[in-house]
Amino acid sequence: MNQLAKSSSAYLQQHAHNPVNWWPWGAEALESAAAQGQWLLVSIGYSTCHWCHVMEREIFEDAECAAFMNQHFKNIKVDREERPDVDHAYMQAALALNGQGGWPLNVVCLPDGRPVWASTYLPKSRWLGALERLVEVQQNQQEVAAPYAQRLADALEAAARIPAPQKEELPVLTEDMVAAERARWDLDHGGFKGAPKFPLPSHWVHLMTLEGTGTAKRAIQQQAEKTVEAIFHSGSYDGVRGGLFRYSTDAVWRVPHFEKMAYDNGLWLRLSAHLHAQSPSEVTAQAFERTAEWLQREMLLENGLFAAAMDADTDGVEGGSFTWTDSALEDALGAESASHFQQLLEAQGASWEGRWILHWHPALGRPTSDWTAYLKALKSVALERPLPFRDPKCIQAWNAWICSGLAEGAHLFPAWKEFALASAEAHWATFQPGPTGSPHVKYPGKSAEGQAFLDDLAASAHACIAVAQLTGQVVWLHRAADFAHAADAHWTGEAYAFAAHRQNDPAFLVHYDWEDDVLPSAQSTMASCLLRLGHLLGRVEWVERARSLVHRALSHESLSAERAWSWWALAPWTEDSAEHLLIREGLTIEQRPKHPLWGPCELPADVYGQVCTLQACTLVLKSKTDLDAYLRS
Repeated sequence: MNQLAKSSSAYLQQHAHNPVNWWPWGAEALESAAAQGQWLLVSIGYSTCHWCHVMEREIFEDAECAAFMNQHFKNIKVDREERPDVDHAYMQAALALNGQGGWPLNVVCLPDGRPVWASTYLPKSRWLGALERLVEVQQNQQEVAAPYAQRLADALEAAARIPAPQKEELPVLTEDMVAAERARWDLDHGGFKGAPKFPLPSHWVHLMTLEGTGTAKRAIQQQAEKTVEAIFHSGSYDGVRGGLFRYSTDAVWRVPHFEKMAYDNGLWLRLSAHLHAQSPSEVTAQAFERTAEWLQREMLLENGLFAAAMDADTDGVEGGSFTWTDSALEDALGAESASHFQQLLEAQGASWEGRWILHWHPALGRPTSDWTAYLKALKSVALERPLPFRDPKCIQAWNAWICSGLAEGAHLFPAWKEFALASAEAHWATFQPGPTGSPHVKYPGKSAEGQAFLDDLAASAHACIAVAQLTGQVVWLHRAADFAHAADAHWTGEAYAFAAHRQNDPAFLVHYDWEDDVLPSAQSTMASCLLRLGHLLGRVEWVERARSLVHRALSHESLSAERAWSWWALAPWTEDSAEHLLIREGLTIEQRPKHPLWGPCELPADVYGQVCTLQACTLVLKSKTDLDAYLRS
């Protein structure tokens, strides 16, 4: 066994028996390499990554590869979910060097951690060939490597910073920006053109909350609806057990990468709820409820938190738990029904590697009643199948997005309110900030550990605000404020660093997380929370900080609109004239306001609500009739 044997991480444990002499990322390995002048080979992945498993079998379990790596490098394994700051720094290097990235991410670095080479999966011959060339550089061209690494590090650091805006005026959302966004849409199959296709639920939520989109607003709503409906009936959503897969490998959502991630499903809950609030439908209701059922049944841990992810592979077979052979369909449905179902599957192009994916092609409209009946008949059989490996660690940010999704959906689906509140309480009990900050991760049977990152604190504050709005309890706003206070350890004077200044063994590059990606920008999520808490708790300085962040983000040309919709959605609410709605504590409302600045407040018993700006309250709502009239206006 190597140095990973004592790690809590399931991913590091998966590599503990490799012949490679792996070390975990930490002071011992880094200081030893620096003292010996040893180059680092940093390999980054996560426990449910299909290609990480492939590379382990082909490379890291291979005696020849291991011997070469052990002879020439200090080999360090990183769980990207434990250290997203390290992962991001080296992913940026990979993108700069190669124009693309992914996992497993393998980076060769100088002893101080500055990278000189990066690659994802490589077969054995190419892997050894690349390492041999790097060793030659190490032994014979040391004078070239250090300047090269420094130029790369300097370029990455410059790209990470967003300078102060040159103009006082906040930029304006233009029709051209919205038109460019619409040009990327796949109008036939939902989502965006091309492959692979990622669901990107938070992207659609932010688009739908944009102000100033004019006639495009309905088009945005329709494209979001098309995307959810296409995914929900496709191979990219588990139509039998429930749960969203990570992405589709093709352009029609047919063949997914079969991992199920906690963050994707939490954000999917939010999108389903937002769509249902705008235009209730059977699809959006089922998209929310079946996902919530799956999370409760298969991802909920004994401590009330949610597991991080479920693997793509079952016993080494990709998609083994979610695909069907002819014989498996016959056993489940009987010969005659199985034959008919196979004809339906064939018509959808759902054959994949000798198995069937339960995929209904989005171009064919709503599934037939026969299709729906077959999926229902398969459910009892599917629930008896062995599940893939589930990574039981709970990551604060990912858990928080599930809490947000449940809380926002419980307004529309009251049967889920109790579960939403229990999940939020478990989250607070585990991740509430203390004197040394807030923890990042919780492993079963162990105390929560690690330093929270910016996305952890921002997502948790967001979840607490959502629960405050659901319950009408001011205490949840104060809990959100505690997470915002904890983020002060990340504040640099201009923006929030992704990792706190007290983070152990930091990455070579400081990350700020300005851009929306699969997860929304941590910087914009925190700005959103500051803006809302500032209005609701009377913290003018937080509103000013949020306004400064929005201005800085939207004034920088490198932040394209497609990566900044969360910022554009905030912009209108940073104006001095922005109104907020205070609702008397304990009251709950059926119709949510059309703007984000609302929540509970300790008001007199004869007042239902107040409409205020930061300077003064302009309207007192003395009855439920007054409140309802305001919400309808």
